[in-house]
Amino acid sequence: MPVTEEQKERKNEMRRLNRARKKAIISLEPEEEPEESPEEPEESPEEPEEDPEIIRKRAIADKRRASLALARSKIKPKSQITKEKDDEIAQIKEENARLKELAKKEVVIPEIVPKKVAKVYNTPVRQRPKKEEVYQQPQQIQQQPSMDYLVNQSYAEQLQTRLRDNMLQRMMQDTFM
Repeated sequence: MPVTEEQKERKNEMRRLNRARKKAIISLEPEEEPEESPEEPEESPEEPEEDPEIIRKRAIADKRRASLALARSKIKPKSQITKEKDDEIAQIKEENARLKELAKKEVVIPEIVPKKVAKVYNTPVRQRPKKEEVYQQPQQIQQQPSMDYLVNQSYAEQLQTRLRDNMLQRMMQDTFM
């Protein structure tokens, strides 16, 4: 799109104003330097008023410097990161070894108590097994898996085995009960 004459004039005018502001800022800075000579200990009660734009720019620059300093302080070298990871891995291995030792100490093998056998008479009477006995038999036979097995088995595998066992239990109840 071609630029109209009004737009060109406005643009030129803005450029002139900006150049004038820059010259005024540059000319003010050398004048302030001689006033701050160390020989004169007098401090004026009024501080010279600065352009609000300059004050704003200085504030922004100070904030940037502060944020950059903070960001630089948080940067960690790669060697420190790898060292922290190695330390964490070593702690996890030590904890796993300690848990395995505790599991070996605390593993108690439950003794299977034989059921009392009823006296057999000459005429045996057939009875249907009680629902509770049939349902409890698989639970009595099953033992809790050892800690070594649980430590090595992933969570997904544990869920799959639980679901499979639940499905088998339901099938057993539906078919035999």
